[in-house]
Amino acid sequence: MNKLIQANFSRLFKSTFFEVCLIFSAGIGILENFTRYYEMKKFPEYYVDLGIEYKSADGFAFSNALYIVFAVAAFTAIFLGTDYSDGTIRNKLMVGSKRTEIYLSNFITCAVANVITLLTSLTVTLGLGYVLFRTTSLTAKQTAICIISQCVTMIGFSAILVLISMLIQSKASGAVTALIATMILFVSAITITADLEAPEYYEDLRPVASETDEKTYTTVQTKNPNYLTGTKRKIYETLNDILPVNQFYQIMATDTDNAGKMAMYSALIMILSSGAGVVFFRKKDLK
Repeated sequence: MNKLIQANFSRLFKSTFFEVCLIFSAGIGILENFTRYYEMKKFPEYYVDLGIEYKSADGFAFSNALYIVFAVAAFTAIFLGTDYSDGTIRNKLMVGSKRTEIYLSNFITCAVANVITLLTSLTVTLGLGYVLFRTTSLTAKQTAICIISQCVTMIGFSAILVLISMLIQSKASGAVTALIATMILFVSAITITADLEAPEYYEDLRPVASETDEKTYTTVQTKNPNYLTGTKRKIYETLNDILPVNQFYQIMATDTDNAGKMAMYSALIMILSSGAGVVFFRKKDLK
């Protein structure tokens, strides 16, 4: 399998699309830094009372993953789809490579490539941010936990993308399917996060009868009918820790309380997706 991995990495570092992904991920960090720097210089009165997380790159660096997931989805599908379109997979089988080795070598290559894409964005964003803002809102330990957590999540997410891409021989169909799956996970993350963060009570201002002409109001708490409770809330919280894009959302808010649990779920996703992928790929009729 070592030769398969070496061949994959040789092709990876010659891939124009991979270079585009790296430029894209670095460009996000550069754009966000200079946008925030410009806003702070132009509207200093707006930022003066805000917390330090709004005055450093830590506050937005980890949100880049929400853009990068779409880039790595397209890359994984195209990179693996090329193996089918060029007949590379058939050639690998003809020289004696096992299907399990082909699948796992492709997963390792794509996982490493996607982590490199993520780390490129984080390195550029945090590095340039420190040069521009000269401050950080996180300790070195918190930053390290967030970076490692996002990398582990990316590996789990890559396992899902490889499963999709290895089972669809058409490069175009694979890319579309991977992007649709990513969009579904993205929308699910927004929905689940919004439902979990919904307040239990709303505060309403209601007028109170007064003997004078002056209007007076009182604050009344109203129960939110959509507030999640009981088993339904536990299900949402579990999904929030399991789904990859939801994990990115949590780390984006530098919430590392569930870092260990999320890493365990990412490892489980990697094992289940890769196991299922190997089984299906071994039975797949390669045209």
